[in-house]
Amino acid sequence: MKLSATLLTLTALPILAAGPTLAADPSPMFPFVLPWDDATHGVITDVSFLNDGPAGAHGKIVAKNGHFVESKTGKRIKFLATNFVAKGAFPSHADAEKVARRVAKLGINLVRFHHMDNSDWGQESSIWDYNVTDRRHISASQLDKLDYLIAQLKKNGVYVNLNLHVSRKFSEADGFPASVSQITFGFDKRVDEFDRTMIARQKEYAHDLLTHVNPYTKLSYVKDPAVAVVEINNENSLVGDPWATLGADLDTLPDPFKSELTEFWNAWLAKKYGTDEKLKAAWLAGVTPVGFGLLTLASEWSYEHQGASQADFGPTNEGAFNPPGTFDGPAPREAQAIKAEVRAVDGVDWHVQAHMTGLDLANGGTYTVTFRAKSDAARTVPVAASLDQDDWRNVGLGANAALTTEWKTFRYVFTAHDAVAKHVRLAFTLGGQTGTVWIAGLQIHSGADGAGLQPGESLAAKNIAIPSSALKAQHDDWIAFLADTERAYANEMRAYLKRDLGVQANIICSQMGYGGLTSIGREAAMDFADNHAYWQHPSFPHKPWDSVDWNIGNTPMAADLAAGKDGTLLGLARYRVAGKPYSISEYNHAAPNDFRAETLPELATFAASQDWDMIYLFDYGDYGTGAPNDKIGGFFGIGSDPAKTAFLPAAAMIFRAGTFLPSASATTIPIPARLLHTASIESVWRDPSLKFHPKDPLNERLAIAPGAAAVRREKPVTPAAARGKARWVRSSFITALATNSQYVADSPGAQAFAGYYGGHAIDLNSVFWTNSIHGKRPAGSESQVTLQFPTFGNNFAAGTLTAMDGKPVSSSHKLLLTLVGKVENQEMGWNADRTSVGNQWGHGPTIAEGVPATITMTPSAARRVWALDATGKRRTPVPATYKNGALTFTVGARYKTVWYEIGQ
Repeated sequence: MKLSATLLTLTALPILAAGPTLAADPSPMFPFVLPWDDATHGVITDVSFLNDGPAGAHGKIVAKNGHFVESKTGKRIKFLATNFVAKGAFPSHADAEKVARRVAKLGINLVRFHHMDNSDWGQESSIWDYNVTDRRHISASQLDKLDYLIAQLKKNGVYVNLNLHVSRKFSEADGFPASVSQITFGFDKRVDEFDRTMIARQKEYAHDLLTHVNPYTKLSYVKDPAVAVVEINNENSLVGDPWATLGADLDTLPDPFKSELTEFWNAWLAKKYGTDEKLKAAWLAGVTPVGFGLLTLASEWSYEHQGASQADFGPTNEGAFNPPGTFDGPAPREAQAIKAEVRAVDGVDWHVQAHMTGLDLANGGTYTVTFRAKSDAARTVPVAASLDQDDWRNVGLGANAALTTEWKTFRYVFTAHDAVAKHVRLAFTLGGQTGTVWIAGLQIHSGADGAGLQPGESLAAKNIAIPSSALKAQHDDWIAFLADTERAYANEMRAYLKRDLGVQANIICSQMGYGGLTSIGREAAMDFADNHAYWQHPSFPHKPWDSVDWNIGNTPMAADLAAGKDGTLLGLARYRVAGKPYSISEYNHAAPNDFRAETLPELATFAASQDWDMIYLFDYGDYGTGAPNDKIGGFFGIGSDPAKTAFLPAAAMIFRAGTFLPSASATTIPIPARLLHTASIESVWRDPSLKFHPKDPLNERLAIAPGAAAVRREKPVTPAAARGKARWVRSSFITALATNSQYVADSPGAQAFAGYYGGHAIDLNSVFWTNSIHGKRPAGSESQVTLQFPTFGNNFAAGTLTAMDGKPVSSSHKLLLTLVGKVENQEMGWNADRTSVGNQWGHGPTIAEGVPATITMTPSAARRVWALDATGKRRTPVPATYKNGALTFTVGARYKTVWYEIGQ
């Protein structure tokens, strides 16, 4: 029995000599549009044969041994997927038939239905009946469109994922008090995990949608095996978002929601402690007495204003005084009083800050922050303790100071964690609104001053407040309470779906990372784990999702990986839960990034090497009769973007069909119980007590295991090695090379690459061999592929060379070469920094860069080469020579395609 393995390293990739100079094509850009309704069969780009339709014919999809399998056959199934968002879920019947055939042809076998429940995007984009003021009545006409689309997808072997709460906003018409409109968390997230009325409304929607019988399949969605997944709540956690301070901001909720959460909090404390005395003893245990202040009048403030914000800072005598000693020892000197005039804001509150940097806080130490402040108008000022260097993580304090026009004294107690010596800063975030703020009397001293229960608070009175700052024990209790509450919500919703409604699909609550490591507990009873990531997601400096005022980073992820950083992929790998299937239900490199052709070559090969189970591109975008199908319509829509869609057939073979081999080595990281309520996944990888210091995480499949006591490493061992005999085995190889920022993935049946290749060559081997013990490599068992590039455009290209018949590249009779550089609309309105086009997205047809290259390979026999049209049909023969076992041909813009077929 041979062992197939993937070896992933960061090593030097050989760069071949330049060789003969190749002339660049005079017109490198040419129109290239992939028809939205193309379903041409029998061409090399048609991989619909991978879909064994109708979806569900072999039983429902179930999770078994860490992967998905068909219940009737036990055969493993992997999913290359996309998202149909809002309007995309409700096409005409004619368009539904066409798009279902097209996605199947491209190799997609799962569609996620997302944002169907939006409240105010218009009737054509929503499942709700807009003739009713509430959002509790499903539109019969919209449901009919959804039903027909799902029936057509099922017919073409495409499964579905139905999302429940995504973008529904609750209102008075839905039975809520007027204050529901004052909830600042988008789409009422976080609150919807504890408010009983919101939970009841979610169950009502799940019942109405999932128990409805689709007239075109004659099955309800609870019984249809083509429904592979049901998601309870998209990107949500009561504990907090991945980028936020966990547990923060819930004290800003309006009533009655704040009172409801406070009631639950007090009930949780009463159940755990029983008496005030036990609670006080627990919260104050080990708290150090109040010590000396760390700041003096000589302590220097630092300031910043970024983006379009404008602010002036300076010292002031107003509010400044040094009170008599109130602490043990000499009276601490306070920091100098300051005045901040914020003249313009840009929508990002942290773009204006005042802070004290270079503080030396001890991990596990307790600290009290006090200051006086006022403003020229009522405002909330976030106050936080965080690192003053990358990654700027919070180290214990995250509070909201409610300023008024009168001086008020503020006091916050916290326990430091994840601090770096002499690199903590105390920051005041001032960019939320214009106006003037005065801060005086700032001091931070060791110990807890006024911590624990406040005067008048008791378990009996049920009035212990939501903590805005806390001792470690108090903060741990708060996070544990939130985690317990959302886990109860997740399990209640799952039980309702499974037990009461009879849902057969796999269920998750929400995405990993929302809630930090508490998401492990929330998802413990779910069928699999899911995550999201975007490389250089667009940012909006002034107003969220402003169609004019936005920007993107315009650099390749290949460069990030080549520099030894995580990109998006390694961060995703670190959240995989051992023993569960792993899904990435949203992934993209946002347009109009010039380098986004790297998206699928990198995602498909990395996901294959990690042995993940589902990967989705977000999203498919607008399509159908009357849609602008010949142009890139926005940040994410892939359906009309050849930079991504052209790679789907190859990605289907790489990821679904297994032409790219999984890594045989694996490392599972323990998550001790002590960290589950207090830490992020990044802190686990930093924790020195775990004794895990990855030298090169690309080398192994990564996973986390809650409650595990030690790191588990699995090394590939062949049966031959166990018998003490020499054996060379096929292997795969991924490298991220700093030279020219190149990503290269190589396996017996597929190669992928992305990076700056202009003026260079890359050398690929269609079969790598790993010597398990000793002996010589088998003669003639290796096939060489070389691509030689002249300089062109920005010299960046992404490509795949894939055996579409499942054979090794060297013996394949059906090879597809996909080679893409820049792809853009015509007359796009780029800014000077090439980071935005505002609302000037240009017009179709899309134009693609014809990347020039000379390819030399050593197939088992002579091959012919064709340039393909946008449906995958052979259009133009490409001259090729076959001599001494080497096939050589040159491609470029003259062929006006990104697809080439190499075959008989």
